[in-house]
Amino acid sequence: MSRCVSPVRHRFFKIIRSALMATALFGTVQLANAGSTVDQLSDCLEKSTTAADKTTVMQWTFVALAAHPDLKAFSNVSAQHKESLNKNLAAVLQRILVEQCSAQTKAVIQAEGLEAVGNSFQALGRSTGEEILKNPEVNNQLKGVLRYVDMSKLITTFLTPDIWNKLGVVRGK
Repeated sequence: MSRCVSPVRHRFFKIIRSALMATALFGTVQLANAGSTVDQLSDCLEKSTTAADKTTVMQWTFVALAAHPDLKAFSNVSAQHKESLNKNLAAVLQRILVEQCSAQTKAVIQAEGLEAVGNSFQALGRSTGEEILKNPEVNNQLKGVLRYVDMSKLITTFLTPDIWNKLGVVRGK
């Protein structure tokens, strides 16, 4: 049986997918023109998300990114586990958007359109990313990279005399 999906439903699906990917990428891109309704929804999303919700987002994000062909070799997640993560994330999103942040979601849609709902997830993605980086094991992995970076090359490339002067260290030109 063929499933008929209305254009509005299809568009909303695309927006939610975009929001999830924005969350997956930890909201690293700031949108300069985000309106106050987007800010209010972002604030509501942040306040309504529990530690368990953030874990759900983080787990789903990892599995979603691991589906990329260049990353598949680094993850071995069963189809059943993926389905469970999809259901868990859907429940979190539905609870937050429909129950806890319904007024803010409606305001964003009315003022700025459906696409702006996805923009609201950037703050949630950013805070989830920050929490990931605070984990000691993750932090140690990141520090491990520094063993292989030529710091003197970085310093000589980026710390020009002008920058040294701005840092309060007087250097010749």
